[in-house]
This record gives sequence, structure tokens and C-alpha cells, in this order.
Amino acid sequence: MKRNFYLKLFGVGILAGSLLLAGCTPEKSQGSESTPNPNASTDQTQVAWDYSSTKNTTRIVGKDAEELSISTSRMIWPATQKGTIPNVVLVAPKESWQAQLVSLDLVHHPSDGPLLVTSKNQISSNAIDEIMRLNPRGSEDGTQVITIGMDEEAVKQLSDHFKVKEIKGETPSQLAEAIDQFYAEASGSLPASVIVSTSEQVEFAAPAGNWISHMPEPLLYVTKDEIPNETINALQKREGKATVYLLGPESVISKTVEENLRSYGTVIRIAGDDPVSNAIAFAQYKDTNTGFGWGITQPGHGLLLGNMANMSESIPTGSFAHRGKHAPLLLTNADSAPDNLVNYLTKLKPLFEKEPTEGPYNHLYIVGGSDWISWEQQGNLDHLIEIESVTGDSHAGHGGGHQEPSQPEKPAKEEQPVDHGKMNHNGHH
Repeated sequence: MKRNFYLKLFGVGILAGSLLLAGCTPEKSQGSESTPNPNASTDQTQVAWDYSSTKNTTRIVGKDAEELSISTSRMIWPATQKGTIPNVVLVAPKESWQAQLVSLDLVHHPSDGPLLVTSKNQISSNAIDEIMRLNPRGSEDGTQVITIGMDEEAVKQLSDHFKVKEIKGETPSQLAEAIDQFYAEASGSLPASVIVSTSEQVEFAAPAGNWISHMPEPLLYVTKDEIPNETINALQKREGKATVYLLGPESVISKTVEENLRSYGTVIRIAGDDPVSNAIAFAQYKDTNTGFGWGITQPGHGLLLGNMANMSESIPTGSFAHRGKHAPLLLTNADSAPDNLVNYLTKLKPLFEKEPTEGPYNHLYIVGGSDWISWEQQGNLDHLIEIESVTGDSHAGHGGGHQEPSQPEKPAKEEQPVDHGKMNHNGHH
């Protein structure tokens, strides 16, 4: 029972409002601050900062997979009269990140619905309440909820309220094969391309979840040295014409597995030596022949940022790749962004020539509270991804595009090298 989690959200709204009012007050007592100190020890202040957003970043609230699944559902599917209402809601067990990850293949159309996470043998009251709020429309055959790897007791709970279909499997590879077949039957075709990744290390496999939420390619599992029979069965259905995108380095998925996969079609490995580099490699990759891959190498995107140490609890947020800003997953540490992440985001920094209204803009969704990704890191990344002048100046004057005709022409400034991390906004009104 986590109803206090939602009461906390209500309290955060009240507290945030009072803090904003305090910040607008022109006079303050000596030594006081107009904004809360993120290092303050009071519980209320810490809660406000834990769940804060900035101009270029938004936190997804939650301390575990169930809470994050409900937050994600509410942010993407408001289910108001004219808001986005899902066709089908997916339910997967909190005990298995592998089941959650492959379930994301069913998030996009025709389901167009969230992945909720709860106990394998009992649906929590919060999860039931969220499905009630969503009131899914139902698929063509009336199905409102699809369960993936759930026990019969939990399925029975849901069946008392909704029309339910089950996808069964005892192992991750069995569930992956079953979902691949289920999607083929629902959509009318079997995707020729597939992602294959590890069922043993979530931090290397997780980036696949955002893509399969976004596009129809499924995820199939391997271990470091073996291809499970269920994965072989799924690949054989492609009759030797599969394009297999193998996600993960050889330290996670061996060269032998890669060579054996070639029996079923073309194999392309997308990898980085560590989880952060691996996620960046996947976000950058684009196959121009098949159209597979994000291909994000230019500014103007939504991005999802998770702590690699918490990825087993973060899987449901992959739905942010389905609607809204269609965000791929990037990974970081708790305290500060690794250099390779900073370098990648620097390449994506938008730069305007005349006015910042030219765009494009980036936006970063951050998974969890400040104990997962620190406030300091959030603030630094907020600035790093913000649009700036191509000259390296502040926003004052907007690149010279709005000078009054009566003013004498100013001598041209010597062009300065662009410093993506230290540009200031002095004079930006």
C-alpha cells in the first residue's frame, strides 16, 4: 500500500506553491533565502527538491518500478475527456525486470497504453485505481488489460473488473517469444528486424526498451554464451531473412553468440564498453537501409535519463519513447554525469544564430528522486542542454537581430569559440 506516495505528491504541490509565493516577495528577513536550500535537512523541503523540475528537465516521480509505472502512466495518458486514453493497459510483475522490458513491445499501437508494474501474485490497490482512472477503451476484440507473466490469482483480480488476456511464460526468453508472436497476430505481420540483448545485465539491455515502445521491432533474449531455444524459434520464423541488432559488448554477449546468430540473418552489433557508452551508441545508431534506430546526432530531442544502478526499477519509464517527445534512454551515475555523457549532450546542444525562438530545443526526463540522480547534476544538465547563441554570447540583443535603426552600427565582435558548459545568461530578460 503506497497511498502516502500520492498524498506526498499533493503535499509537494502545496509546498511548491508556498515556496514560489515566498520567492516573489520583494522583502525578506536577513539570512533567509527566496528559494529552498537543496541541502536543507527538513523533510518537506527535501521532498520539494526531490521532485522538482527545471526549465529543460522534468523528473518522473517514484522510488520503485510500481510508483514509476503509475507516474509514467499519468504523465503520458491523462485520460481526460479530450486527453489521451489508452486502448489497452499492460501489467507485468515487479519481481522481473526482464518481463517488464519485453512487455514494452506492446506499449505502442495498437495497444497505445502504459505498462503498470505490481506484485506477481496480487494486484496492488494503487495499480487497480490507476487502471480504473485510465478506463481503457479496449482493443478490437474488447481486451482492456494484457498481463505478462502474472500469476493466476492476479489475473483473476483483474478479470473481475476488465476483459483480460494473458501472455504466459516461465522464463524471460519464453515471455519474449510469446510477446513476439502475440504482436505479430495483433498487427498482422511479423517484424523482420529484431533486437537481441542480454537477460543477465539490465543496464546493457534497458535501452532496447525505449525503442520497442516506439517502434514494432521486438526484443529477444540471449545470455553471454547461449541462445535460448525460444529465441531460436522466434528467429527461425523470419526464414533466414532477419536483421538482428545485437545490443551489448562482447564482455556481455560473446562473439560466439554473435556468430551463431548469423544463421538466422544479418547481425549488426551496437555496443559500448560500459553501460553509459552502450546507451549512447544505441541512441546515435541509424540503419538507413531498414530505418531502424534513433539516429540522434543533432539537437532538438526529448531524452530519458536514468541511473544505471537503478535500472531494474526504471523499466516502465520506457513508455516516454512512445508518445510526447519520443525519448531514447541515456544512463548516468547518481552524483555527476560521466564525461562520455557530457560529451554526447554537448554535441546535442542547440545553438541559435539570431533569436532563441528559432529553436530547436532539447528536454530531459529524469527518472526518480535526487537520491537516484542528484539535484546538482540535474541543474548542470539543465544548462548544458539549453539553447544558446552560436557566438557564445548571452541572450542579450538576440544576436543583433533587434537593434534599433536609429542606433549607430556597432563594430562587429570578434567571434568567440563556443563553450557549451559555461555560457551565461546575463542580460537575458
